[in-house]
Amino acid sequence: MKVQIKRILIALMLLTVVTFVAILIYSKGRTYFNEENVIGNSAGNLYNGGLFCEQGGKIYFSNDNDDGSLYVMNSDSSNIKKIHNDKVAYINADDNYLYYLRANNTKENNPGTIFIFNNTGVYRLNHNGSQIKLICSNPCGLVALGGNNLYLQRYTVEDGLKLYSYRIDGSMEALIQEDAILPAAIVNNKLYYSGVTEDHNIKIMDLSDNSISTLSEGNYAQPVVNGAYIYYLSQSDNYTIGRMNLDGTNQETVVSERCFTYNITNNGQYLYYQVDDGKNNGICRMNLETMKSETILEGNYKQIHVTDNYVFFKDYENTSTFIISTDGVGKLSTFSPPNLNAK
Repeated sequence: MKVQIKRILIALMLLTVVTFVAILIYSKGRTYFNEENVIGNSAGNLYNGGLFCEQGGKIYFSNDNDDGSLYVMNSDSSNIKKIHNDKVAYINADDNYLYYLRANNTKENNPGTIFIFNNTGVYRLNHNGSQIKLICSNPCGLVALGGNNLYLQRYTVEDGLKLYSYRIDGSMEALIQEDAILPAAIVNNKLYYSGVTEDHNIKIMDLSDNSISTLSEGNYAQPVVNGAYIYYLSQSDNYTIGRMNLDGTNQETVVSERCFTYNITNNGQYLYYQVDDGKNNGICRMNLETMKSETILEGNYKQIHVTDNYVFFKDYENTSTFIISTDGVGKLSTFSPPNLNAK
């Protein structure tokens, strides 16, 4: 009797082990999919390089102090950790994965390997940096996550840049548009964009069937949907910043100076922008409720990124990154995370 009980216990233990291993293997190979309305990063961040991305109380970022490697910190900028040694851009995140453009070909410490395909492409990995997966091996431009698809500007020598989509599990590659449009502004499974080659109208692509409608004819760039408005750079009006209603009506100028780039805080209250008129260059902030603006820092700056609590931007020479609270109440300071080289 005791022998029989012992055998039963051993069999149960073996069954438990086998089940546990099977679950691990299944989980490792399984892709967890998203709701349709999930986006990987804000349009404003992606237009500025996608170097910062906030998701689930964490900020994922490209650390200039470690040659652009992928890092993470809490939303209050504490507890900084290294995730991966790849130099990253166009970071996107959902509940399960990180997606990014690998830019190792631009690393300062690049060993100069001839195998360029190893240095570029779009990749997916878990939040802790494990289980890296190749999505697209081609050189790419802007990358954006919308639902369960990655929309990216894919480059080939024969065709140049064209807009493609990939499922987040790496399957179902599809050519979406011959035009090299920037797929940054994805809202409710619709892509808002300005044309590149044939015209510069603001258009809407329904991502469920890739049908396209023209919202407003004009000479626009970098449309951002925020709240009740679509913001944009007006190329026909010396790159001033304007906005229109979501249906394309009631266009108005918001910033009358020539601007290089801009971004809007997640709550829609503040507009951050770089004036580039050659006389009054500087990073400025406008309160979109009062329409009052102020200069934060004179000079030439770029790559404005926003998270819930902070705004990050770089000097034009790429020597320093600055951080300030979104409402400007906190003191402007230098953001200089540690270099936590992988051992």
